[in-house]
Amino acid sequence: MKTSASNKKVRELIQMVRNGHLIPRPEFQRRLVWTNSDKAKLIDTVLKGYPFPEIYLANGELNIETGDGTQLLVDGQQRVTTLFEYFEGNPRFSLKGNTPYLHLEEDEKRRFLDYDVAVRDLGDVSSAQIIEVFKRINSTAYGLTDIEVNNALYNGALKTFADRYASNEFFETHRVFRAEDLKRMGDLKYVLQLIASMLGGYFNRDDALEELLSTYNDEFPMEQEVAKRLDQTLAFIDECGFDSKSRVWKRNDLFTLIVELDRAFIEGLALQPSVVVESLNAFFKSVDQGSLESGDIVATTYYKAAVQASNDRINRERRGQIIRDVLRGIEPLNQLLGV
Repeated sequence: MKTSASNKKVRELIQMVRNGHLIPRPEFQRRLVWTNSDKAKLIDTVLKGYPFPEIYLANGELNIETGDGTQLLVDGQQRVTTLFEYFEGNPRFSLKGNTPYLHLEEDEKRRFLDYDVAVRDLGDVSSAQIIEVFKRINSTAYGLTDIEVNNALYNGALKTFADRYASNEFFETHRVFRAEDLKRMGDLKYVLQLIASMLGGYFNRDDALEELLSTYNDEFPMEQEVAKRLDQTLAFIDECGFDSKSRVWKRNDLFTLIVELDRAFIEGLALQPSVVVESLNAFFKSVDQGSLESGDIVATTYYKAAVQASNDRINRERRGQIIRDVLRGIEPLNQLLGV
């Protein structure tokens, strides 16, 4: 792959973003992860005339009738977005000691707009090549996660549905996802894991996600069915009214409960919220109160399965079997020993 190196003025990049000729967030990009401190440091670097790492572009769509075309920002999303926000005076942009662009002296504005940004142009490359480049040049702490790679490869029906469902107010109300989860698509990954487990049972880590995304990239015929099942399960959990400090709201525990409640509803079990709350509260109390020293084999096994290699299939199945039996009022020990 041949690449050409050149420079673009900050003003050129700003104009390209403004008129839609530079796409700063094509589908293979991750969600924004920079903090205001990161942004302020970049602006300080530019205002003082110091260099920063090159950005990567690739050719986008081209209208052969009008000659209009776009370029894709393969790497440098945060840098270009920060420069644009600073110039535009975005009210959410925290300056952290930097002078607002509007208040710069005229010569300072000129230096900012004429700052040379190092650019490496990939030219005409395939989506697969763009993604491979993106993976290889992002090897820092902000490198790509598996879900970000899959987000790049599959932007079809299932991914769109899961991304939309990850915004369900249930998850926000109960603070299921941390800020870092939202930045790194952890919410999307979580919902995809739920869907995969609801459709095909527990699986090892994330092995099933790429296959599922590929299978249902063009269409996801079970969308309405899965949405209905998820809605029913989340509504039931809300009706239970668990305390905000309950172990239920830990992501691994909630994951297992959602999958097992869905299974119970499919089997036609007439679960009562009050009974479920009482049973789960009693069980989680035994897990939380020193289960490793308590001699309670079931509580100890559940605790270990929730915190040690929690995404391995065997631990997902162990948690599932225990919660399945608790929901049914069955003594879990015999079944557990057979897992």
